[in-house]
Amino acid sequence: MSLKRVAGRDAPRRGGRDDAPWERGSSGRAGTGGARRFVGPFIIALAAVAVLVALDYWMNAGRIYRGVEVGDVALGGKTPEEAREIVLRRAEGALERVELRGGPEGEISFDARRMGIDYKVRETVQAAYAVGREGNLLERLGERLRAAYGTVQIEPRVDYRPSVARQRIEEVASRLDRPPRQAEVNVYGSEVDVVGSREGYRVDVEATMRSVGEAVEDMSGEARLVGRVLEPEYTTAEAERAAERARRALDGELVLTYEGRRWTVSPAAIGDSLDITARDGEFRVGVDRDRLRENLSGVYAAINQEPVEAGYEISGEQITVTPSRTGRAIQDEKLLGAIEEGIFEGRREYRIPVAVDRPELTTAEAERLKPTDLLATYQTNYLTYDDSPGRVENLEIASEAVDGTLLAPGEVFSFNELAAPLDYHDTKVIINGRVDTAEGGGLCQVSSTLYMAANLAGLDVIERHPHYAELPYIRPGFDATVWFGALDMKFKNTSPGYILIREWVDRSTGTVNAAIYGRPSGIEVDMRSEKVSETVDEEGNPVTTWITYQTVRKNGEVVFDGVLHKDVYKYLKPAAPDAPYDERPVN
Repeated sequence: MSLKRVAGRDAPRRGGRDDAPWERGSSGRAGTGGARRFVGPFIIALAAVAVLVALDYWMNAGRIYRGVEVGDVALGGKTPEEAREIVLRRAEGALERVELRGGPEGEISFDARRMGIDYKVRETVQAAYAVGREGNLLERLGERLRAAYGTVQIEPRVDYRPSVARQRIEEVASRLDRPPRQAEVNVYGSEVDVVGSREGYRVDVEATMRSVGEAVEDMSGEARLVGRVLEPEYTTAEAERAAERARRALDGELVLTYEGRRWTVSPAAIGDSLDITARDGEFRVGVDRDRLRENLSGVYAAINQEPVEAGYEISGEQITVTPSRTGRAIQDEKLLGAIEEGIFEGRREYRIPVAVDRPELTTAEAERLKPTDLLATYQTNYLTYDDSPGRVENLEIASEAVDGTLLAPGEVFSFNELAAPLDYHDTKVIINGRVDTAEGGGLCQVSSTLYMAANLAGLDVIERHPHYAELPYIRPGFDATVWFGALDMKFKNTSPGYILIREWVDRSTGTVNAAIYGRPSGIEVDMRSEKVSETVDEEGNPVTTWITYQTVRKNGEVVFDGVLHKDVYKYLKPAAPDAPYDERPVN
């Protein structure tokens, strides 16, 4: 191998020397010169850097490199002791106090530690001094270059507890936060009072916290108290406008007149009648009509007068007319509307609008409709059936309930409506087809007597029920039983005027009497009944069937002649000791 490394070296050397001796010398001189040209400037540059580094080290020995800042405080070229003094002076306020500026109270100051802020000045200066002095050579050089040709920002070293700061801010918010006060308009008697509005305020805790954080970072100690002013919906200006309108309404008495009479309404009464409401940011001043009506109660009492209907007084057989009276009533809506419209425009006098309220039955009409003639009478005799004291008293009680009744044209008479509310004796009645004793015995004789009088007077009977059995005090077919709550006897006044019903008991003759008075109508009525069949029931007891006929003449001309109704009557048995009440009693 050595022989080959020597042969290999010698061969070209000989060839080169023989063929081109000038090439070797020329080539060797060119390569050496280029290397020298590269190494020289490099060495010079290194030397320059070394000199600069040395110079920089010498110039900044024991000092913070230029371009280093803490917050917005430049510390470059300062010794650590000098830097500490500068930071202390710069951060003196932030170290001791934190100022919250803005808000409704202006400036609020807190001890920094109460805000959870504790600045570490020594640690902060040490961090500034360490710039360009820690790390490897390239890192140190890089930091020095950035400082020399720019700025290196050092975050202040601080112990900051945001939860403590939040607690302080929330305490401020609890003191400053308040809703806006709405303006008010109040009326006291005749005086109008305005309560002014006031702005409210609400602290923005989150935004204020961010501002405190920024103050901590730049060591300014100055933060903004961020909040929002809350405007009232109802302002003092709006309330004053409403108060002015109310004062116009209270500017003097109101005068009300009617037919030469005069009433005054005081400003205090007007004030009590005003209605002030707040809606949609505005005050509306109007009149509370109910309260105004109450304040005008004396006027209403003096003018309003209920109409009086004409009536009838009965004295024996005499009927006299009690006079009617026309009423009057203030036209309420028209009067109150006029006051509500004019009172705010300065109008102080009002004429009271009054409407006439006429009675339905005037004196003239009552005279025209007054019962003047006896239309019909009918009587039955209780001596033929039962004249026990209790039954006779029941006859009188029921007759008195009916007696004196006036029935207007078209009005319906109900026997039960008048007789049912009264108390009666227990006497003979028919229950479940048997004779028994119960309360109200005798009422059916009163209703039957009146039923026949109504028929003979030409009135329209609209409800009637027959008894269970034939009774001795009235002809079959002419009777009308009643049972409170179930069976009634009713008729309608179809005459051209009022009718007067009279019914009474004559103990001297043992009769129940009914009479109906009214206006002459030219109607005459005849009644008759006849038995059309007599059979026996399953026990062999007689059962009879009766047909009642009626003939009606008007001014002498027959207008009806025929069957009125058909009734079946059964046998009346003695009462069983435990017999239940029949649904259709007879008495």
